[in-house]
Amino acid sequence: MKGIIFRCLEELVINTKGMDIWEQLLEAHCPEDRVYVSARSYPDEELVGLATSVAEVLNLSMPDTLKAFGTYLFGFLAKRHTSIVEEFSSFEQLIVSIDDVIHSEVKKLYDEPNLPTIEAATYDEHTIHLTYRSPRMLCFCAEGLIYGCAEHFNKNINIAHPKCMHHGDNECLLIITHS
Repeated sequence: MKGIIFRCLEELVINTKGMDIWEQLLEAHCPEDRVYVSARSYPDEELVGLATSVAEVLNLSMPDTLKAFGTYLFGFLAKRHTSIVEEFSSFEQLIVSIDDVIHSEVKKLYDEPNLPTIEAATYDEHTIHLTYRSPRMLCFCAEGLIYGCAEHFNKNINIAHPKCMHHGDNECLLIITHS
């Protein structure tokens, strides 16, 4: 997992729970004196350990924690990569361009980003179907990113998740309805 993801989690924890909690999480789950550099890669297990403890601190389920993190992550990334987000005039345009445009830009910025495969298409005027595939199975974080994107564009959305890798499916299907 790229360091920028850890940096976002650090910011979220410090802003909501304080530096002491972040330092306790690092002590419990990371090598001594760990400092996350945005462009470097770190073991996924560190993020899983940190996220598990964040869920406990926030008293949320892991799916709800990952959704909350994903929502925060969108704003965090949008502030750091404004030129990418500014390419899109609407929520719908950004969502259907995730794999083709957003992930292409990420690959330019970060060496070996290990991205999920995402296919998104407009189903009708108010619905987008998004298919998510990744061995990391971070579909709940993807949901949060979509909610964060909707907030950015002032859109009201709902997401149904009828197929999920956590329930034995080969991929996740997110049905996004928007007004």
